[in-house]
Amino acid sequence: METINQDEINNVAWRACDAFRGTIDPAQYKDYILVMLFLKYLSDVWKDRREEFEKEFKGDAERVKRRLARERFVMPDGCDYYALYARRNEANIGEPTVLAGQMGRGERGRG
Repeated sequence: METINQDEINNVAWRACDAFRGTIDPAQYKDYILVMLFLKYLSDVWKDRREEFEKEFKGDAERVKRRLARERFVMPDGCDYYALYARRNEANIGEPTVLAGQMGRGERGRG
């Protein structure tokens, strides 16, 4: 496995910040960037877990789905950083994410 140093981490984080700087009012920048960085982190953790389970269960989608449902947190489909990024130019960028999140809570019996 390749070792990543602090400078590389800083450069990636800085490029991520640059991507937002042009579209968000500077006074509100911190309100968005911290949330987006946290969402990116959670999305990467979720993606890694999914890949681990896909390997463990040899691609059996149903077993992967059941195992993911028992994780400490659940990332409903369409609510991760990558789904938001794919919809970044749409006027209603958050609407599908809110709806997916509501459905995800209902499926798990959480309110």
